[in-house]
Amino acid sequence: MRVCHIGFNFFPGQGLTIFYEFARHQARQGLDVIVIAPGRPDEPSVEIIDGVRVHRIPLHSIGRFSFDRIRFLIQASRILRGETLDLVHVYAFVGTGILSLLGKRKDTCWLYDCQTSAIKPPLLGLQNWLVKLESRGFDAITVLSEGIRDIVFGAGAPVAAIVPLGADFARFQPRPPDRALMSRLGIAATDCVLSYCGTLDHNRHMDKLIDAFAVVAGQNESAKLMIIGDGSALGELKQKVRKLKLDGRVLFTGLIPYGEIPAYLSITAIGLAFISMDACFEHQPPTKTVEYLAQGLPVIATDTAGNRTFVRHDVNGVLSRDSAEDYGQAMLDLVRDADRRLRLAARTRDSVKEFDWGEIVRMRVIPTYRRILDECEPTAG
Repeated sequence: MRVCHIGFNFFPGQGLTIFYEFARHQARQGLDVIVIAPGRPDEPSVEIIDGVRVHRIPLHSIGRFSFDRIRFLIQASRILRGETLDLVHVYAFVGTGILSLLGKRKDTCWLYDCQTSAIKPPLLGLQNWLVKLESRGFDAITVLSEGIRDIVFGAGAPVAAIVPLGADFARFQPRPPDRALMSRLGIAATDCVLSYCGTLDHNRHMDKLIDAFAVVAGQNESAKLMIIGDGSALGELKQKVRKLKLDGRVLFTGLIPYGEIPAYLSITAIGLAFISMDACFEHQPPTKTVEYLAQGLPVIATDTAGNRTFVRHDVNGVLSRDSAEDYGQAMLDLVRDADRRLRLAARTRDSVKEFDWGEIVRMRVIPTYRRILDECEPTAG
């Protein structure tokens, strides 16, 4: 089977981990896999990574409103027309309908993979309408969760499969603390590090996490907050930390390469799956949550449907409301209770073993591909 994956995200890169993991695990399991992705200025235009042939299209920006998106779609279509493929797997973003028009070829099936509903409230209805409209140019649809299916396509709408997010269990696993990294970051062996890993855009409301940590910092001297990632709100979050006089207690690492994140989690005592509890994120299962658990970390997660995919309260983690008071108290309670942390940590990895990327690809994704290829009747482009 020859498959092409297309995503508007760097490869590898943060923000669309599934794009990278599906491609490389499919190559490992015997599929012939190519990828079309945006490229950074210092990256080669064609490269073999983990058995995957990666075609990169150099772009200035991959932001939500980047005009480079149009250039990406046109150039990706040209690459597609030069390939003979069984299936094209597109990770949906606004504009992908152009791909199904310009890049279609005879005897190729097209899969529309919807990973999220619209997350900008002023455009919520419009963007979901566009996603639904563009999906009609594809032969099959998969979604990340039942909630996303219902919001975007309608309650109980027929889709080819619901395919969850996962973690790389070979990469994210319990390991000794990286002492050199601790020294470089100024973290002592007696510190209790709480880590958040993810995007720091304004719509994530990460200022509430800073306020929650202030509750902890005022009552426990050993606690430190490490924030791994980058985004549009980073500058404002740093200002907030200075205003609250939390310098030295809150560490901003900036963007860390995907392969290096487990080293940072090795010096972490508690993983923070802070997701704002609003309609836009309610049904989004966060990759960070299952990665924390795979690495053996107890997790404090906001009580969203997405987080509940992985976290069971007081079994492998703690579920909390997203207010600074509630989340801060949950953090403080777990920082103070080392025995409870150990009890939760002992159950984390086994509790999510079904979400290993390799297992998801073997048991869910490749069988879905075969079913799509059996059922769809691709038309000439």
